[in-house]
Amino acid sequence: MTLQETLLLRLRVEELLFEEADLIDQWKLDEWLALYTEDAHYYVPPSDVDGDTASAETSLFYILDDRIRLRERITRLKKVGAHSEHPRSKVRHLVTNVRARQEGDVIHARSSFIVSRAKDITHDLFVGHYLHELVEQDGALRIAKKTCVLDMEALRPHARISIIL
Repeated sequence: MTLQETLLLRLRVEELLFEEADLIDQWKLDEWLALYTEDAHYYVPPSDVDGDTASAETSLFYILDDRIRLRERITRLKKVGAHSEHPRSKVRHLVTNVRARQEGDVIHARSSFIVSRAKDITHDLFVGHYLHELVEQDGALRIAKKTCVLDMEALRPHARISIIL
Protein backbone atom coordinates (compact mmCIF):
# COMPACT_ATOMS: atom_id res chain seq x y z
CA MET A 1 0.00 0.00 0.00
CA THR A 2 1.18 3.48 -0.76
CA LEU A 3 1.29 6.13 1.96
CA GLN A 4 -1.73 7.82 0.40
CA GLU A 5 -3.73 4.55 0.42
CA THR A 6 -2.72 3.91 4.04
CA LEU A 7 -3.82 7.39 5.08
CA LEU A 8 -7.15 7.09 3.25
CA LEU A 9 -7.79 3.72 4.87
CA ARG A 10 -7.06 5.14 8.31
CA LEU A 11 -9.35 8.12 7.67
CA ARG A 12 -12.20 5.81 6.65
CA VAL A 13 -11.66 3.68 9.74
CA GLU A 14 -11.43 6.73 12.01
CA GLU A 15 -14.68 8.09 10.59
CA LEU A 16 -16.46 4.81 11.42
CA LEU A 17 -14.98 4.57 14.93
CA PHE A 18 -15.80 8.21 15.69
CA GLU A 19 -19.36 7.71 14.39
CA GLU A 20 -19.74 4.60 16.53
CA ALA A 21 -18.58 6.45 19.66
CA ASP A 22 -20.85 9.41 18.95
CA LEU A 23 -23.91 7.21 18.44
CA ILE A 24 -23.35 5.49 21.78
CA ASP A 25 -22.82 8.83 23.54
CA GLN A 26 -26.10 10.10 22.09
CA TRP A 27 -27.86 6.87 23.14
CA LYS A 28 -28.77 6.15 19.51
CA LEU A 29 -28.41 2.43 20.10
CA ASP A 30 -30.42 1.21 17.12
CA GLU A 31 -28.29 3.34 14.78
CA TRP A 32 -25.18 2.06 16.58
CA LEU A 33 -26.22 -1.56 15.99
CA ALA A 34 -26.79 -0.78 12.30
CA LEU A 35 -23.01 -0.28 12.02
CA TYR A 36 -22.56 -4.01 12.69
CA THR A 37 -22.79 -6.93 10.30
CA GLU A 38 -25.47 -9.59 10.77
CA ASP A 39 -22.82 -12.05 12.00
CA ALA A 40 -21.04 -9.53 14.24
CA HIS A 41 -19.48 -10.18 17.65
CA TYR A 42 -18.82 -7.82 20.57
CA TYR A 43 -16.37 -8.97 23.25
CA VAL A 44 -15.02 -7.64 26.53
CA PRO A 45 -12.42 -10.12 27.79
CA PRO A 46 -11.48 -10.30 31.47
CA SER A 47 -8.86 -7.87 32.69
CA ASP A 48 -6.64 -10.56 34.25
CA VAL A 49 -5.55 -12.09 30.92
CA ASP A 50 -4.00 -10.82 27.69
CA GLY A 51 -7.13 -9.40 26.09
CA ASP A 52 -5.56 -9.39 22.62
CA THR A 53 -5.34 -13.18 22.63
CA ALA A 54 -7.97 -14.18 25.23
CA SER A 55 -10.21 -17.08 24.31
CA ALA A 56 -13.75 -17.67 25.51
CA GLU A 57 -12.85 -21.35 25.76
CA THR A 58 -10.33 -20.67 28.53
CA SER A 59 -11.51 -17.42 30.13
CA LEU A 60 -14.78 -16.06 31.49
CA PHE A 61 -15.48 -12.91 29.46
CA TYR A 62 -17.30 -9.91 30.91
CA ILE A 63 -19.25 -9.71 27.63
CA LEU A 64 -19.41 -12.27 24.82
CA ASP A 65 -22.21 -11.15 22.49
CA ASP A 66 -23.24 -12.09 19.00
CA ARG A 67 -25.67 -9.96 16.95
CA ILE A 68 -28.70 -11.51 18.64
CA ARG A 69 -27.34 -10.76 22.12
CA LEU A 70 -26.45 -7.22 21.04
CA ARG A 71 -30.05 -6.65 19.96
CA GLU A 72 -31.27 -8.06 23.31
CA ARG A 73 -28.79 -5.84 25.17
CA ILE A 74 -30.14 -2.74 23.40
CA THR A 75 -33.75 -3.74 24.04
CA ARG A 76 -32.97 -4.24 27.73
CA LEU A 77 -31.01 -0.96 28.07
CA LYS A 78 -33.88 1.02 26.57
CA LYS A 79 -36.44 -0.36 29.03
CA VAL A 80 -37.39 1.56 32.16
CA GLY A 81 -36.89 -1.68 34.08
CA ALA A 82 -33.15 -1.66 33.30
CA HIS A 83 -32.30 -0.33 36.75
CA SER A 84 -28.57 -0.15 36.09
CA GLU A 85 -29.24 2.33 33.27
CA HIS A 86 -32.44 4.11 34.29
CA PRO A 87 -31.94 6.95 34.33
CA ARG A 88 -29.17 6.28 31.88
CA SER A 89 -25.54 7.09 32.54
CA LYS A 90 -23.86 10.08 31.01
CA VAL A 91 -21.12 8.63 28.84
CA ARG A 92 -18.40 10.01 26.65
CA HIS A 93 -16.21 7.85 24.41
CA LEU A 94 -12.79 9.18 23.42
CA VAL A 95 -11.11 7.23 20.63
CA THR A 96 -7.54 7.92 19.54
CA ASN A 97 -4.30 6.40 18.18
CA VAL A 98 -6.15 4.64 15.37
CA ARG A 99 -4.12 2.21 13.28
CA ALA A 100 -5.52 0.17 10.39
CA ARG A 101 -4.26 -2.50 8.05
CA GLN A 102 -6.06 -4.46 5.40
CA GLU A 103 -5.67 -8.22 4.95
CA GLY A 104 -7.77 -9.42 2.04
CA ASP A 105 -11.38 -8.38 2.61
CA VAL A 106 -10.89 -7.63 6.33
CA ILE A 107 -9.59 -4.39 7.81
CA HIS A 108 -7.97 -4.81 11.22
CA ALA A 109 -8.05 -1.68 13.35
CA ARG A 110 -6.51 -0.98 16.73
CA SER A 111 -7.27 2.17 18.71
CA SER A 112 -7.06 3.48 22.25
CA PHE A 113 -10.10 4.50 24.26
CA ILE A 114 -11.25 6.18 27.42
CA VAL A 115 -14.91 5.84 28.28
CA SER A 116 -16.22 8.18 30.95
CA ARG A 117 -19.37 7.09 32.78
CA ALA A 118 -21.14 9.34 35.30
CA LYS A 119 -24.20 8.19 37.23
CA ASP A 120 -25.53 8.51 40.76
CA ILE A 121 -22.69 10.82 41.87
CA THR A 122 -20.18 8.19 40.78
CA HIS A 123 -17.68 8.70 37.98
CA ASP A 124 -15.88 5.78 36.37
CA LEU A 125 -13.23 5.74 33.68
CA PHE A 126 -12.77 2.66 31.54
CA VAL A 127 -9.40 2.73 29.79
CA GLY A 128 -8.16 0.33 27.16
CA HIS A 129 -7.90 -0.40 23.49
CA TYR A 130 -10.25 -1.60 20.81
CA LEU A 131 -9.60 -4.30 18.26
CA HIS A 132 -12.02 -3.99 15.34
CA GLU A 133 -12.47 -6.25 12.35
CA LEU A 134 -14.19 -4.30 9.60
CA VAL A 135 -15.62 -5.34 6.26
CA GLU A 136 -17.06 -3.50 3.28
CA GLN A 137 -20.81 -4.01 2.81
CA ASP A 138 -22.96 -2.10 0.35
CA GLY A 139 -20.28 0.54 -0.12
CA ALA A 140 -19.76 1.22 3.59
CA LEU A 141 -17.51 -0.12 6.31
CA ARG A 142 -19.28 -2.33 8.84
CA ILE A 143 -18.08 -3.82 12.11
CA ALA A 144 -17.79 -7.60 12.03
CA LYS A 145 -16.04 -7.91 15.39
CA LYS A 146 -15.22 -5.54 18.22
CA THR A 147 -13.08 -6.48 21.19
CA CYS A 148 -12.80 -3.99 24.05
CA VAL A 149 -9.60 -4.78 25.95
CA LEU A 150 -9.60 -3.10 29.35
CA ASP A 151 -6.15 -1.91 30.39
CA MET A 152 -7.15 -2.01 34.03
CA GLU A 153 -6.07 -4.44 36.74
CA ALA A 154 -9.66 -4.98 37.85
CA LEU A 155 -13.07 -3.36 37.90
CA ARG A 156 -13.82 -1.46 41.07
CA PRO A 157 -16.84 -2.78 43.00
CA HIS A 158 -19.25 -0.17 41.60
CA ALA A 159 -17.70 -0.04 38.11
CA ARG A 160 -20.04 -2.51 36.48
CA ILE A 161 -20.11 -2.66 32.71
CA SER A 162 -23.75 -1.74 32.18
CA ILE A 163 -22.87 0.60 29.33
CA ILE A 164 -21.61 -0.12 25.85
CA LEU A 165 -17.89 0.35 25.71
